[in-house]
Parts: sequence; C-alpha cells; structure tokens
Amino acid sequence: MSYMNGSYWRERSDLIYYKYIDYMVRVAGSHAKSIIDVGSGNSPYLEWFDWIDEKISVDIRAPYSSSRVKSITANILEYDFTKRYDICMCLQVLEHVDDPISFARKLFDLSDTVIISVPYKWPKGQTTGHVHDPVDEYKLELWTGRKPNYSIIVKEPFQGTSKDSRLIAIYNCDPKKNWRGTELKSRRLRGMNKTLPLK
Repeated sequence: MSYMNGSYWRERSDLIYYKYIDYMVRVAGSHAKSIIDVGSGNSPYLEWFDWIDEKISVDIRAPYSSSRVKSITANILEYDFTKRYDICMCLQVLEHVDDPISFARKLFDLSDTVIISVPYKWPKGQTTGHVHDPVDEYKLELWTGRKPNYSIIVKEPFQGTSKDSRLIAIYNCDPKKNWRGTELKSRRLRGMNKTLPLK
C-alpha cells in the first residue's frame, strides 16, 4: 500500500464510514471557517468541505495538497501551530502512533471540536502498522482523557470480517454539546455551498 501514489485512498474511498465523517462535519462544522486533518495519508476528503476556506492537511510523510488544501509535513507533537481551528479530524491514525495519549491530547490543543476514528476491536497483530489493536471505547477514552459528546460504531456491509468496523467519536470543549438543535437544522447540504434554511 502506498500513500504517495494514492492507492491507500483508492482502496478505501467508498467506505461507508467516510459518509458518517462527511455528515458529522456538515453538521458540527456547518459554519466552520477552518479545518485541520491530522494524518491524512494523502487522502483528498478535505475537498468535500467546499464552504470551509482554510483547509490544512498534516501528515508525517504524505499530507494531501491541492490549490485548496495547504499541506504540512510534520509530526504534530513537534510542530509549532500558531492558531486553533474550527474543526480537527484524525481518522485511523492513533492505532499507528507509539504514544497515542500525547498524540490524542494534542488534537484538543488544535480545536474545540475534534473528530476521531479508530479501528474497532480489530484483532491484535493482524494489521501491518497497527501497534495498539484491539481498540475499543475504553482505550480511546484512556488516550483522549475524556468521554466523547457522541460516538458511533460503523460496520461496513458485506465484508464479514473481524476488521469491518470503525469507532467514530466527536468531542467538544462543552461536554453537553450535542449538535441536535440549530447545527443539525442548518447543516450543509452535500454538494451545495449553503446551509439548510432554519424552520
């Protein structure tokens, strides 16, 4: 598998869990002006969020880059970020890093709203590069030091393997935040650079 030539993304681009990520950003980030994705692996999903002006992709080896997305090649534990962002995403990354506690908690220095996904209960030793399998809700809470505002386990259809599920968790600095009110009603429409009208 190669991040640089795009094969990582091609093999995963139609996964159902990405639909959940897309929807969460369209709700929680409906009025966002900036977003940062940590550990992008040269994946272009930041392009989906066309209403967000400032899009940053950070990766230790292969950040995504385009005319609309700024890339930073760095380890977030060593990079000096000069600002915070409206949304921070970190998808399928924590299971790869040696120090997931420091890494996960650094994400909360970057934004008040953080979306994290991890492989859910994938068997130990069966996936190259995964050093913390199996991961579950308890382990993610240990890493982040907090409970998510909302979480969901997304199971890919038809795969029928022990590696077909992912845990997605969204956090906010306000532990009572639930995005059920104004944000849900005014979420961004897919493919349209506008929000739904409030009723």
